[in-house]
Amino acid sequence: MEFDGVDLSQRAVVIVGVVCLAYVLIVRAFGSYFARFNNNINDFFFSGQRFSWWLPAASMVATGIGSYSFLKYSQQGYNTGMSSTINYMNDWFAIPFFVFGWLPIIYFSRIKSVPEYFERRFNSFARYISLVIILAYMFFYIGYNFYTIGIAMEGLFGIPQLYSVPILGLFIGVYVTFGGQTAVIFTDLFQGVMLYLAGFLAIFAGIYALGGFSEWWGWLPETHRLPFTHLTENPKFNTAGLFWGEALAGSIAFGFMNQGFLMRYLTIKSVDEGRKAAFFNVLITLPVSAIIVGAIGWIAKALMTKQAALGALPGYDLIEINNTFHTFLVVCWATVKQNAWVFGFIISALMAALMSTIDTLINACAAVGIYDLYKPLVNKKASDAHYLKAARWASVITTITGILLVIWFNTQKGSLMSIHYKGIMIIIPSVVTTIFLGAFWRSFTSLAACISMLTGSLITILTVWYPEMIDGLAWFVSGPKNDQYIYMRALYGMLITGVVGVFVTFLQKWFTPDAFADNREKVKGLTIDTLDVAMTNYKGGKPNHTIGKNVTDLTVKIDSRMKAGVVALSKNNLDQLKAEDKDMVYITDSRWFLGGLRSNHVKVTQKDDVNDSQIKMAEETFKSAYFLKDKLVSVEKIF
Repeated sequence: MEFDGVDLSQRAVVIVGVVCLAYVLIVRAFGSYFARFNNNINDFFFSGQRFSWWLPAASMVATGIGSYSFLKYSQQGYNTGMSSTINYMNDWFAIPFFVFGWLPIIYFSRIKSVPEYFERRFNSFARYISLVIILAYMFFYIGYNFYTIGIAMEGLFGIPQLYSVPILGLFIGVYVTFGGQTAVIFTDLFQGVMLYLAGFLAIFAGIYALGGFSEWWGWLPETHRLPFTHLTENPKFNTAGLFWGEALAGSIAFGFMNQGFLMRYLTIKSVDEGRKAAFFNVLITLPVSAIIVGAIGWIAKALMTKQAALGALPGYDLIEINNTFHTFLVVCWATVKQNAWVFGFIISALMAALMSTIDTLINACAAVGIYDLYKPLVNKKASDAHYLKAARWASVITTITGILLVIWFNTQKGSLMSIHYKGIMIIIPSVVTTIFLGAFWRSFTSLAACISMLTGSLITILTVWYPEMIDGLAWFVSGPKNDQYIYMRALYGMLITGVVGVFVTFLQKWFTPDAFADNREKVKGLTIDTLDVAMTNYKGGKPNHTIGKNVTDLTVKIDSRMKAGVVALSKNNLDQLKAEDKDMVYITDSRWFLGGLRSNHVKVTQKDDVNDSQIKMAEETFKSAYFLKDKLVSVEKIF
C-alpha cells in the first residue's frame, strides 16, 4: 500500500493494524473496570470529587493532546519551526484568574455545568444562550478529532472514514457510556503515559537518524530555531494573531468554558488541590506536550535540509513529504527503519490522543445534556438510577453526533491549523467574555449578559462574510482577506461583547438603580469578591481556616448509631486536625497511590468512646467511600 509516497507492504499494514487493535482493546478493558465506581450521577460525572491533585493532573496530559495535535503541530513545526510551541505556551496569563477566581467560584458553588452558572449568575435565558454556544464548541472538537484520525487511518490502512470513524467511535463510546468520569480519568492516565513514551520514541528515532542532537540543530534552518514566528508577516500563523486570538480567547475558553476541562478539576478533593493541578499543567504538562507534538516537524525539516545537501541518509530510504499534513506519519515510518511493530506502537499514540480527548468531551456533553436539558426541562425529579441511565444515553447521542460531523469537516479546505481556528474563533468570543465579566465584576447585570452574548455572537459570525469589519484591529497584519482574520476575529468578538456588556450595565445602573442593587445582592457567592459566602454555603456553616495536621492510618469501626455522612474521631485527633464539630473532612484509603479512588467528604464529630487509632462511621458511609475491610484510612480537614 502506498501512503504519501511511502510503500507499506501488506504485512506491515497488518502488523500496525494488530498493534492498534490490541491497544484499543486493552484501553477498553482498562476503562470498563472503573464502571464499578459509579453509584450515582455525581460519581458518573465528577467521581464524587474524591481525587488527589496528581491523578487528574496526570490524566490531563492526554486530555490536552488530541489526535489532531501530532498531525497539526508536526505540520506547523515543519513549516515554521519551534514557533509551533506558541499554542501550548500561551496559558500563563490566564492561570491567576482561573486558580484564584473561576475555580473556587464553580467549586464552592457546587456548579455542575457552565450553563448552570449562567442561570444562577444571570437568568435562564442566559443559560440557554450559553448552552448552544458551549455545545457547538465541544461538538466541534469531537468532530475535529474524529476527522483527523479518520484521515490518518484512511491513508495508513486504506479504510475509508465511513468505516474507520464509526468503529473508533464505538470503542470510545462504550467505555465512556458505562465507566463515566472515573473511567475517563484512569484511561487518560494510562494513555498519557503511552503518548509520552511513543512521542519520545519517535523523537529519539529522528535524532538518531540525523546523527545526534548537534546534527539536528546544525541542519535545522535558523528561521526554524526561533521561539516566535514573525510578529505579523504570515497571515495564517503569526505571533500577534496567536496571542490576541488563540491565547486571549482560546486559553480562557479552554480553562473557563470547556466543560470537559472543568469537570476534570471538579473531580479533585479540594480547591487547594485543584490549584496544584492547574500549576502543574501550565509549568510541566503543557511545555512537555508542546515538544512531544511538534518535535517531529522540527526533525523533519532538518532531515529534508540534510537530505537535500547530501542525499539519502546512510541506512535510510529517501524521505519524501508530499503532503505536510502527513509529516508525523512519514518521518516516523522512515526513522524507525520501517519497523512495523515500533511504528504500530507510535500510531497507537494517535489512537490514545483521539480517545483521551474525545472521551473527556463525550462525558462533558452528556453532563450538559443531563444538567441543562433533561433534568430542568424533561424530568426534574427522578432517582439517581434514572439520571444515570439518561446520562449513558446522552453519551451515545453525543458520540453519534460527533461522528456525523466528520461529513462537514470533509467539506472544509485549508491546513489543519486554519480549519481548527476558523471554527473555534467564531464560537468562543462572546461566552468567554461574559464568563469573565460575570465572575470578576459583581455589577455586571443579567440583561447586559444576554444582550452582549447575542450581539457579540452575531457580529462575530457576520465577519465571516464581511471581514473588512475587523480592519480596525487587523490592519497591521498583511495577507489575503479572511486569512489574516483567523485569530483577530476572536479579539474583535470579545471587544464587541465587552463593550456592549459594559454599556448596557451602566445604562441599567443609571435608569433602574433599584434593580441594579438587587442584582448585586442576588449574585453573592458567584463572584470573586463574595467567595466567603460561597464557602459558607458549600460547608453549610462558617469555614474553619485554621491549619492542622492530617491524621493517618486509622482503623475503621462500623457503628450503626452513626448518621450517614458523619464520622467520629477522638479529641486528640480533632485537636491535631484543628477541627471543630461539624467541620468538613476528607477521609481516604491510606494507600497514596490510589489517588483518592477510595475516599469521600464527610462531617466530623468527637466521641469519647473512640481511641486515637480509630475512626467510627456508619456502614453507608463506609460503602459510599468504596473502602475495603482491614484497610487503614486517613483524615484531612478541608475547612
